[in-house]
Amino acid sequence: MDLRYYVRENKHIMTFVQQAIPGVIDKYVGTLDYATARFNTILLKLSEDPLLADKHRHEIDYCFRTIQTFYEDTKRYLMWPYVFKPIITLKLLWTGKVGIPKIKNLLQKIDN
Repeated sequence: MDLRYYVRENKHIMTFVQQAIPGVIDKYVGTLDYATARFNTILLKLSEDPLLADKHRHEIDYCFRTIQTFYEDTKRYLMWPYVFKPIITLKLLWTGKVGIPKIKNLLQKIDN
């Protein structure tokens, strides 16, 4: 498993977070920032131990897809018409309540 792939694919998310204009989407950008930082910490720790990385590869992939989904939905929230914003808000809420905490749980699991 190549952990550099995840870092390369998350690069555009980190530039989005850095260039985000303060306003309506602050909580979504903050969530993306925390999730990406935790995920990068996970990748750093797992790069030191390839056996542990192989053991947690499905969880790593799930966390990566969760971050990508949250990012795409945040972009949709910005770009889509006002009529669809409640639907995207619910999807962001669901991902933020169910998917994002699994990144923190994986980090705690790797730390112990």
